Amino acid sequence: MSRPISNQPSKQPISWERVRAIFDYPEPPQKVWQRQFDYNDDKLQELAQTPYEQIDFSDMWYYHHDLAYVKLQPELFAYLFPVCLMDWHHTLQNNKPCSHGDSEFHSGIYQGNVFEKMLTSKQLNEITFFFRDSFLERLDSERETPQLKNGVPIFCWLARFNSLGVIIPNIAPIWNAWWSVDTPGRAITAIQYCTSLMYFEGENPFFAEWDGIGPYYLWGNDILFDIDGWNETNRHFLSTTLTVDFVNQKVFEAKARLRENPIFEKVQKLEDDLPKCQEVIALQIDELLSQLELK
Repeated sequence: MSRPISNQPSKQPISWERVRAIFDYPEPPQKVWQRQFDYNDDKLQELAQTPYEQIDFSDMWYYHHDLAYVKLQPELFAYLFPVCLMDWHHTLQNNKPCSHGDSEFHSGIYQGNVFEKMLTSKQLNEITFFFRDSFLERLDSERETPQLKNGVPIFCWLARFNSLGVIIPNIAPIWNAWWSVDTPGRAITAIQYCTSLMYFEGENPFFAEWDGIGPYYLWGNDILFDIDGWNETNRHFLSTTLTVDFVNQKVFEAKARLRENPIFEKVQKLEDDLPKCQEVIALQIDELLSQLELK
């Protein structure tokens, strides 16, 4: 049973102050009794005594494994989980998976049932809003066209959103803030999402300069290991929220938000295409929901 999100605070900046406050400004633990999964106990001792600004995020390799496989020391968790959150934020903003070596944040959370075991309801709420605000910051950086990697556009923000659908109990606060489309970046990413439902692979005029853009981008995540798909609560939310009428309405709202944006003419064409895309949208929503259950 998921715990409810108790309120909907406005977007706040991401900072060390914010993540430390979630855990009541933890001090370095006096003693570390947790056993590191790969027997690197000395590294845990070192991390526990290192000031936040001096921690190398790549050292989270040690702790990601512990999240999944060992009994977590509460004092050490309170001190190091803020580092995990800031690492999550920085990797998202830089279009990289939240992983180091053969470790990965989301799979560690999932396999260790960390949120259920280690967080209060209040902390879970605050972390959900942290994810929301970091995600919105990434969306708001989007401009007229997707960024490129190896010659094709990347949707790392969408892969990260789908990873959240696996690990957090309630995706609704993040989805709803995104689909308010109340900034150009959120409107642009909404258009990218909608067009991937409107057209089959290779037919999307919004991505005419790139081949191979298909709806499979909508369900991919950035988790490095095979784990279950979105949790049942999040799948139910999406199944009742993402409808053909929803897509029609959001294309209209995004067009209004982007009236002064260079991509306005492209968005106008998408709105003109909507009437003939209704059946395709319905089919691809069904496919998306099926894939999110599996991936």
